[in-house]
Amino acid sequence: MNASRLVKLAGKFGGYAMARAITAGHPRILMYHRFSKVPAPGHVGAGEFEQQVRYISRHYNPVTVSRIALALYEGESLPRNSIAITVDDGYEDFFSIAWPILKKYKVPATFYVTTGFVNGDLWLWPDQLRYLLEQSPEIENRFNFGLFNVQTPVKAAEFEQVFWRINQIMLKADNAEKLQCLDAMASAWQVELPDEPPKGYKAVTWGQLQQMQAEGLEVGGHTATHPSLARVSLAEARNEILGCCEALEQNLGMTLRSFCYPNGTPDDFVGEQVELIQEAGFSCAAVAFADSGEHRQRYAMRRHASSSDQFQFLKAVSGIELLGLKWRKAAKETPYE
Repeated sequence: MNASRLVKLAGKFGGYAMARAITAGHPRILMYHRFSKVPAPGHVGAGEFEQQVRYISRHYNPVTVSRIALALYEGESLPRNSIAITVDDGYEDFFSIAWPILKKYKVPATFYVTTGFVNGDLWLWPDQLRYLLEQSPEIENRFNFGLFNVQTPVKAAEFEQVFWRINQIMLKADNAEKLQCLDAMASAWQVELPDEPPKGYKAVTWGQLQQMQAEGLEVGGHTATHPSLARVSLAEARNEILGCCEALEQNLGMTLRSFCYPNGTPDDFVGEQVELIQEAGFSCAAVAFADSGEHRQRYAMRRHASSSDQFQFLKAVSGIELLGLKWRKAAKETPYE
């Protein structure tokens, strides 16, 4: 029997409750991205999310990321079994699908928004990639776009595999190089990218953010245009971080906010940028991975991935995943101390 089956079996017989008790003093941060009315690839369905939020409301003390930061680094009190729900990027489906569920169960959350996306200045590059692949030609051909090749036609059964293969390559590329590849795809396939994101890729509005913030949402920063901060100059990083903060304050007022690195791996930011996050006044910063170090670093607080996979959710929220990381002494290097 493999480890996952053992964990599932143990969970059914009190393992999740035991892990919750053992890790009650270790606040965890859960990470989400997209939501849909019914289950869809890359999205958490409304029914699945409501089941998870209901579970959190019954067994945990939900808080915002900034509340965890104040407790860990400034000595404020924090209930045992504290959990923070975070959602990245700034899509409209958070407002229309996730927030009504969170409100129903009185569960706070932290929503990390890309301010240029909310402004309507851009739509996110992974969405442009998906849109272009959906418009790819039906003729048999092999296209070379520098960073990657695409064999057309892109078959429906292989679409997600092709998308994620290219996505992973582009995550490691410089921001300018990514945009050049997207332009080359659009040109080669004679596809005109709309100025505004099509339905399904739209961002929330500032009005919607104002409403949710008034109802208890923490609206955090996620840069101005969502680049990997390790792949831009320090001057560009300053514009991304401080420009994001300025947009948030202009549209939502001054309040305590946390920050989240786009992509969020140890390779997606550099140590000098922590000073910019501090200068902007963000309470802390979150990454997109978890390890045995937990929240040792205020500007690299660890997060556990959650999804429509109920087993992954239960591992993350209960603390079983954290205990496994500690047992394996799994640690990732981050670029500042």
